[in-house]
Amino acid sequence: MIGRNAEIALLEKMIAESVTGRGNAVLVRGEAGIGKSALLAEAARTAGDDLLVLRVTGVESEAELPFAALHLLLRPARHLIPALPAAQRAALLGAFGESEEGAQDRFLVGLAVLTLLADLAEERPLLCLVDDVQCLDRASVDALVFAARRLEAERITMILVARDDGTDSPVHGVPELRLTGLTRADCETLLAESEAADLVPEVRDRVIEESEGNPLALLEFAAVLTPEQRAGQLAPLPLQPPRLSLAGRLEQSLRAAIRQLPERTQLLLLVAAAEGAGGLELVLRAAEGFGAGLPDLEPAERRQLVTVSDGLLRFRHPLVKTAAYHEAPLARRVAAHRALADALDGDEQADRRAWHLSAAAVGPDEETSGVLAAAGDRARQRGSHASAATAYERAAQLTVDQRRRARRLAAAADAALGAGQLDRAGAAADRGRRLTDEPVVLARLVAVRAAVDSEHGTPAPAALIDAAAGIARTAPADAASLLATAAGEAWFAGDHAALRQAAELLESVVPGGDPVAGTVRGMERVAAGDPASGLPLMRAALSPRDAADPVAGTYAVFSALMTGDADAAGELAAARVAACREQGLIGALPHALQLLTQAQILRGRHAEAAESGAEAWQIAHDTGQVGRLRHLHGILAWLAAVEGEDETCVRLARQAEGAAQERHGSGWGGCALTLLDLVRARYEAVAGRMARVLDGPLGHTVIVTFAIAGYVEACARLGEPERASEAFARFDAWAAASRQPWAAAVTHRCRALLVPRDEAETHYGAALEWHARGGCEFERARTELLYGEWLRRARRRSDAGVRLRAAMGRFAAMGAAPWAERARTELAATGARADMPELGVEARPLDALTPQELQVVRLAATGATNRQIGAQLFLSPRTVGFHLYKAFPKLGVSSRADLSGIDLGNRMA
Repeated sequence: MIGRNAEIALLEKMIAESVTGRGNAVLVRGEAGIGKSALLAEAARTAGDDLLVLRVTGVESEAELPFAALHLLLRPARHLIPALPAAQRAALLGAFGESEEGAQDRFLVGLAVLTLLADLAEERPLLCLVDDVQCLDRASVDALVFAARRLEAERITMILVARDDGTDSPVHGVPELRLTGLTRADCETLLAESEAADLVPEVRDRVIEESEGNPLALLEFAAVLTPEQRAGQLAPLPLQPPRLSLAGRLEQSLRAAIRQLPERTQLLLLVAAAEGAGGLELVLRAAEGFGAGLPDLEPAERRQLVTVSDGLLRFRHPLVKTAAYHEAPLARRVAAHRALADALDGDEQADRRAWHLSAAAVGPDEETSGVLAAAGDRARQRGSHASAATAYERAAQLTVDQRRRARRLAAAADAALGAGQLDRAGAAADRGRRLTDEPVVLARLVAVRAAVDSEHGTPAPAALIDAAAGIARTAPADAASLLATAAGEAWFAGDHAALRQAAELLESVVPGGDPVAGTVRGMERVAAGDPASGLPLMRAALSPRDAADPVAGTYAVFSALMTGDADAAGELAAARVAACREQGLIGALPHALQLLTQAQILRGRHAEAAESGAEAWQIAHDTGQVGRLRHLHGILAWLAAVEGEDETCVRLARQAEGAAQERHGSGWGGCALTLLDLVRARYEAVAGRMARVLDGPLGHTVIVTFAIAGYVEACARLGEPERASEAFARFDAWAAASRQPWAAAVTHRCRALLVPRDEAETHYGAALEWHARGGCEFERARTELLYGEWLRRARRRSDAGVRLRAAMGRFAAMGAAPWAERARTELAATGARADMPELGVEARPLDALTPQELQVVRLAATGATNRQIGAQLFLSPRTVGFHLYKAFPKLGVSSRADLSGIDLGNRMA
């Protein structure tokens, strides 16, 4: 390796660290011919015999074969598959087509890959080399990247290599190493050590100039020179027209080399390039029809364009394969693919045959479209949604009948959405909608487009409602699903008319007493300003039995939150989280954890909320859920406001709200900034922002309703309590309908701020009586703070001290630093000693643990094994052990058995 000392040193360091249990991954990117594959080979060579090397190279012709690359990479680990957790084992076998049970969640295959590689690394450290990632099937890439992001404590180094062709990287969330051109000195050294050592100086200089430091171009440009040009007797350059890019000049040079070969050799290379995977026996069988055979390989071997070994025909570089393919005219390329399709037989070759038939089709072809649609069905069953989308799209292109084409586009749109390819899903849905008037098909297409728009932050509930109306009689279950989605989008979009339509239509298509319909009607009543009739409907819809159902379970938690029932919200959300973990629904888990975070906030369990929110954020980030991240940013901003992390709060709130202002984050971002302004005594900012939020589309939502108390407080501080009177009336009506003690307490606290001074104490007293019945601890501390401040101003210093000290203690226990400081300052003003208690004391001795360590320790205390814990938290067993190893010293214990004596503050349930 010439000129890559720094890169080699980096990879050697990574490998050395992984051997000691510090796993890592890197993406190597660079243009074609820059030396990426050579760097991989050097990494494998330097690893020696101490590591087990797993290697796979992406093949363009296999880019749509579900999990093809993953199947090859994991061959040495197949003996460990039976020991995987049941859900992971089923997902992986389904992905490989060895089980009829497909993966319910596309990320579960990635977790299975992580566990399998971690188990294999227990036998021997691993070096995973993945070349030409841009040519891998998307399902394999997703699984490998999911695993790569979680190699924290594994004896694994994963090196992924992708061509940088100006498009988006195929890999996200993995550190990147970019390869650039060689220096002039390194180019001279490379030429001197190659067959181009005889170049005269002026020719050598020109070759180096045109190669732009690209090693492949350097050697290839030198190789095509005639003896006279090498000696400088004829001007050799420019080798290609100067207007061409380096990649273009390199391809033209390689195509020129292909043209110099005998015709039958060119035909044989064409078939090999079309086949792509390098199967020599198949290539020779398909090439028979062209009159080409094994002897015709010799000229290409002599030219070092290909090598043959172990029954595989390998091109020297992917660009050589590309040149061999594109140098042939279209008719010959079509014939090559048809010959390959004819040579493939048996069910195990059905997908390969389908894609060769696809490449051979130059116009509408119903037979081939049916073959491709079947390939799409198989890919979808195996959990490879991206491959399924491609198969369905190509099938649609070849379909003559317009309605059938629309149905295949609907299948493509569904599959693309399942793969997280939003733009692709939306485009397929739009094309399909222009081709059909079938209500059921239109409903599928509208549902996909609505999901895409929602993820982009532009919900369109009206379209969902119209689609549901079209299938209400023929497919009531599907209509109900559409309407449930539409209601949620209408709620968060502030579209009250659409919410009312959804409620009315849903009630007409589901049986009486349906909990989702009851919740939606309750939402409609609340949004219309009638909580007295809306909240009882939502309260009646609470049912723990619905936790496993994603729609009913989510609506049940929402109902509990909207009615202010922290205990029910926590129980239902925890059940929904448990269902997601048990079923391996990694993609659905962030939303379930988000709901749990909100329930924990309502209860005042801020440390637990931070734990749940952090896990939700990490999984949403790793799985590319951009819309979910916006919601989570708002919630995490609120927690940052409580803790006094001003910069973090502002940053997260801006990420939550974005360009859509108060739409994203369900108002959490705006309310987070309001809470921060309140504790920092920026009362005018509080009043101004809350007035805008309350008059905006999210004024009816949960967090905005709860934030009204802060609006009342700010207006009272400004001496303008009347500004908040209308908002308080809204909160008062909600609190009465909620029947929650903490809400009644907050109502009395607000009245104490609004009534004449001589009437305030009665309401403060009533508030404390209601708080004593349970509920939100944060609100209780705020009541004690405001009452203490009122008592101090009334010169009742002793009474004030009691309340302020209690408020300070509660705030400190919740980690609410600025609130505790505000209480301490007021306490000091009474003349009493005001030492700040240690923050977060309720979590001791857990305060030193990271959220991940806390989760692991809690599960370990139940007797769960590392493998069982890993299956629940989507970690490898070794990573679980790593977290326990770090947590035990912090807790002052040395084993699992010692955990039984520690109050681990288990999550609310």
